[in-house]
Amino acid sequence: MYVDILQPEEYLGVAEKAARFIKEKLYDSSSNRLNHSYRNGPAKAPGFLDDYAFLINGLLDLYEYGGKIEWLMWAAHLQVIQDELFLDKQGGGYFNTPGEDPSVLLRVKEDYDGAEPSGNSVAAINLIRLSSIFDAAKSDGYKCNVEHLLAVFQTRLRELGIALPLMCCAADMLSVPSRKQVVLVGNKESTEFRDMVAAAFSTYDPNRTVIQIDPRNTEEMGFWESNNAIIAQMARSSPPEKPAVAHVCQDFKCSPPVTSADALRVLLNKTVAAATSSAAA
Repeated sequence: MYVDILQPEEYLGVAEKAARFIKEKLYDSSSNRLNHSYRNGPAKAPGFLDDYAFLINGLLDLYEYGGKIEWLMWAAHLQVIQDELFLDKQGGGYFNTPGEDPSVLLRVKEDYDGAEPSGNSVAAINLIRLSSIFDAAKSDGYKCNVEHLLAVFQTRLRELGIALPLMCCAADMLSVPSRKQVVLVGNKESTEFRDMVAAAFSTYDPNRTVIQIDPRNTEEMGFWESNNAIIAQMARSSPPEKPAVAHVCQDFKCSPPVTSADALRVLLNKTVAAATSSAAA
């Protein structure tokens, strides 16, 4: 399929098509389980840790850039299922396989990021990202799980960090006291809002979370009121006459809201520069 590199919306459309295919063909909504592969129908093999972790990671990307709440909701739900199937609740970290097959005598925890990162490394990134989206009731649980995961691999990280580069990134992300939240409120179909989204991603910042919300959408507002009342309040308090409003928050405080992509770009550049200066000091 041809995609115009100058039209990022086309990439977004292809990504959503892929996610919808997985949800319709490789996900059993009755059992809440993923199948491992598909060829003329879903394979009998169940999904492994990598299948869940990589899909959750992709869904979080899809939500942050595309803004459809269904992908965030599914990502959070799959994280619950992943924890049920693979999490070592006593020792920390994730096993590669679920513990339901009696023929599997040994369950291992992958600790190598090769051409394809390990499921544990991807899961660590996911947990950190999810912790910055939900309120403290869920955020604390995500943080606890990622702290235990990193503790499992701490010797490996200390002695041979080059073998786990993505998990090193996760450890670095966790060390940041507070991730930056960029909350975009308004009409997602408007040009002004899409320009805001582009501005939010105009700089590289691994410690940034982008949240999109349309206060006119009752499903979205209901989700945020149940999962992060502060985000819901931001949406309610934003000027309704503005097609797009951006709030940038970090360390439990928010900058004054801005209403243009250029202003958001300037604000984000300032916060990145401030963070860099603090790290250097």
